[in-house]
Amino acid sequence: MTWVAFSIFSITTLVVLLAAGTWIAIALITTGMSGLYLTGGLRPLMALGSISWNSINSFTLSPVPLFIVMGAIILRCGIAERFYQGLAIWLRALPGGLLQSNIIACSVFAAACGSSVATAGTIGTVTIPQLQRRGYDNPMVFGSLAAGGTLGILIPPSIVMIIYCSIVDESVAKLFIAGVVPGLLLAFLFMVYIGVRCILNPSLAPANAEDQGKRTLRSLFDILPLFCLISFVMGSIYAGWATATEAAAIGVFVSFVIAAMYRGLTWPNIKLAHIEAVRTTCMVLFIVIGAQVFSYGLAYSGVSRALTEYVLSLELSSFVLFLAITLLYLVLGCLIDGSSMMLLTLPVLYPIITAAGFDLVWFGVAVVVLIEIGMITPPIGLNLFVLHGLSNGRPFAEVARGSLPYVIIMLLFLLLLWFVPEIVLWLPKQMAANA
Repeated sequence: MTWVAFSIFSITTLVVLLAAGTWIAIALITTGMSGLYLTGGLRPLMALGSISWNSINSFTLSPVPLFIVMGAIILRCGIAERFYQGLAIWLRALPGGLLQSNIIACSVFAAACGSSVATAGTIGTVTIPQLQRRGYDNPMVFGSLAAGGTLGILIPPSIVMIIYCSIVDESVAKLFIAGVVPGLLLAFLFMVYIGVRCILNPSLAPANAEDQGKRTLRSLFDILPLFCLISFVMGSIYAGWATATEAAAIGVFVSFVIAAMYRGLTWPNIKLAHIEAVRTTCMVLFIVIGAQVFSYGLAYSGVSRALTEYVLSLELSSFVLFLAITLLYLVLGCLIDGSSMMLLTLPVLYPIITAAGFDLVWFGVAVVVLIEIGMITPPIGLNLFVLHGLSNGRPFAEVARGSLPYVIIMLLFLLLLWFVPEIVLWLPKQMAANA
C-alpha cells in the first residue's frame, strides 16, 4: 500500500469509526493496525507490544495520576466550594461582581485540577444556582464558566501538556512554566471583557444584598490554602527544587492536609477520589497507546515523511502554515474532544512543525489554546455540554451564545502569541538561567 492509499484508508476508517461512536483509543488502534497489516502483513504488527509498553512506561507521564488525585481530592472534599465562597466576598466590588469570581476561581482551581471539564463542572455546580437566583444574565454566567473552565489545561499543572510532552519529547517542567504567563494573561483578558460589558450594561450583573458579606479572617482562610498549594507546586518546579512528578506528589500530600483542615477527609471521599483517578488515568494512557500505534502506522507507510516533504515543497511561510494548522484545529474542535484532537494530529504535524522550525514549547502552548477553543465551540464543546447539564433547563443556545465572545478573544490571543512569542518563552528562559 502506497502512502497515498494509506492516507485515504486511514482518514476514511477514522471518520467511519468516530461517526459510529467508537472510543477514540479504539478507533486509533483499529486504524493503525489495519493499515499496518495492509501495508506489510503480519510483520509490522510484531512491534506493537513494544510500542504499547514503551509509550506508557515513561517518566514523563508519571505526574498524570498524581495530579488527577490532587484535583479529585480538592473536588470531593469541599475545598473548591469554600474557596469560591470566600473569593466571591473579596471580589464583589469589581465590575461584573460574581462573574469575575468565576474567572478567578476557575483559574486557581484549574491550576489544582488540570482538567477543563472538571473545572467548569465544579465551579458551575457551586455558582450557577446562586447567580441565577441573584438575577445575573444567563449567557454571561455560562460564558464566564465555559471560558474560565478552559484555563484548566493552560494554567499548569495540565494533563494535556504532559501528554504533549510525552509525544514530542519535551520537558514537562519547561512547558508548565511556559503556560503560566499566557494563562494569567488570558484570564485577565476574560475579566476585562466582563468588566467592560457590565459597565456598559449593569443589568447583566445586578448588585444584590446577598453579595455584601463581610471580609473576615474566615473568608480569607477559605482562599489562602488553595493559593498556597498552587504557588508551592509551581514554585518548586520553577526554582528547580522538584521535578514535575515530585511536585505532583507534594501537591497530593498538601491537598490531603487541606482536606483534613476542612474536615472533608472522609473515607468515602478518599475512595471516590482514587476511583476517579484510576478511571481517568486508564483512559488517558489507553488513548496514548492508540496514538502511538497510529503514529507507527504513519511512519511505517511513509505518510509522515511524504507529507512533510510535500508541505515543505509548497514553501509556505511559517505564518501561513500556522494559520492552516489553526484552521485544522478549529474544524476538528467542532467534532472531537481536545485531548483526542491533539493525539490524532500530532503524529502528522510533529515532523512538519519540526522541519519548519517551530519552537516546540511555544507550539505546545499554542496547541493548548486551540484545544481550549475546541472545548467551547459547538456541537462537540465538552464544557458547553457540562454547563448545559447544570443550567436548570436553560436552552443550549444560551450556553453557546455566551461562550462565543470568548472564542473571539482566544483567537485574537493566538495572534498576540504569534507576534509576541516572548509571552510564552520569557519565563522558561528565566528558569533556565536560574538552573
